Amino acid sequence: MEAYSKEILRLGEVLLKVFSINLGLEEDCLQNAFGGKHIGACLRANFYPKCPQPDLTLGLSSHSDPGGMTFLLPDKRVTGLQVRKDDQWITVKPVHNAIILNIGDQLQVLSNAKYKSVEHRVVVNPNEERVSLAYFYNPRNEMRIQPISELVTSESPALYPPMIFEEYRRFIRTKGPRGKLQVESLKSTR
Repeated sequence: MEAYSKEILRLGEVLLKVFSINLGLEEDCLQNAFGGKHIGACLRANFYPKCPQPDLTLGLSSHSDPGGMTFLLPDKRVTGLQVRKDDQWITVKPVHNAIILNIGDQLQVLSNAKYKSVEHRVVVNPNEERVSLAYFYNPRNEMRIQPISELVTSESPALYPPMIFEEYRRFIRTKGPRGKLQVESLKSTR
């Protein structure tokens, strides 16, 4: 797990550089917005038991991740992750030795919605149990998150007010999983 964590953290740094450059920013801009080398990160193992009536339950309700990025190592045998695209749920098929990346709400806010967090859910299987690993690559709790100033112009004003990441996480916990409603609701508070 230690080796896996080191590699995921390294991958996260590389991707934030790529995302920064793609936005026309200095390569360390997004990493610095996350707190530099001292980001918030955690690993969660998910177990979804088989369910004889999968149409009556979800393994995890529709939501977008409140943090920056989520690296998912899915069960290679059993599908369960679905993403919303054009108001339809699409099942993500696992690819051998591949990691799935979900963009989280904080990258949406920092990029002023140039990057969008992904709405997703997990469905259960009637015949098979399923295990997945989710590694959350987040800003430090005390980081003030707001659209990067270089991305805010008169033609593209800031869509989100500044918020401390831990405050946003508390906001999400009090509301519960509701698709992308939480991050989108911030736009109306400007």
